[in-house]
Amino acid sequence: MKKALLVGINKYQGSPLRGCVNDVLVVFQILTEKFKFKHSDIKVLTDYEATRANIIDGIKWLTTGVGDGDSILFHYSGHGSQINVSDWTSSDEADGLDEIIIQVDMDWNKPIRDNELGMYFKRVPKSCNTTVVLDSCHSGTCLRNGFGPLENNTENDYVNRFISPPVSNILTNPSLIIKDDLSFDFPDPAVDSRAIRSKFLVDTVDQGDAILIAGCMENQTSADAWINKRYQGAMTYALAKTLNDHNFNITYKDLVTKMNVLMKKFKFTQVPQLECKDELMNKLFL
Repeated sequence: MKKALLVGINKYQGSPLRGCVNDVLVVFQILTEKFKFKHSDIKVLTDYEATRANIIDGIKWLTTGVGDGDSILFHYSGHGSQINVSDWTSSDEADGLDEIIIQVDMDWNKPIRDNELGMYFKRVPKSCNTTVVLDSCHSGTCLRNGFGPLENNTENDYVNRFISPPVSNILTNPSLIIKDDLSFDFPDPAVDSRAIRSKFLVDTVDQGDAILIAGCMENQTSADAWINKRYQGAMTYALAKTLNDHNFNITYKDLVTKMNVLMKKFKFTQVPQLECKDELMNKLFL
């Protein structure tokens, strides 16, 4: 059995994107034409369909009833952010921040956190090939604003897939200092450290046997860019092109390595990450 859940959101209220639905179309085409996924076994959620409830229901569908020799893939293209952990006393986050993906009906009091995603994928049997692709921001700066689109469509036209959390959430951080210019600072070295990343995105012991391809490092933003005469996620473009260049037969380790070479060539500063157990890095993609 092969199943996939593809989520792409452009129509965010106040902070729209432009390439996320195209990302879904590209990945859908690759899965059906190159990896023999059946159309009926791919669930697609775009724009107003991509509510919290629908995404969680989709993930439950994706991770249920799979076993030996099966393959599942979750691909998300949209805004990402970081917010304060819900419990400062028990959190294992060094910076006190959870990475989140932003559903179209975003409620900052009930986002989809990284450890919630991880909870579902850790339940999948080891014998099932589990791949998660997140083309979104997991910015360690928390307060960086996205670049506005240029007037003309050019290779330099892009917007960050990042939304800043509300001030009410930021102010709950006990290490916060409000500076004279009313900007925010987190001077505590433990807060600024990015050596320890989130439970799902980095701690591969807790992550289980899921293989994560993240669009960027935890302290970076991902680009929604004009590439080859259309808007698309820079990371999803690099993923698709690298797969195509290697006849869709490449290991996860080589895939992400060559994706980074391509990203650097096109002068994108984000660094896609491969996060999984060492023994899974040399598995073939899907």
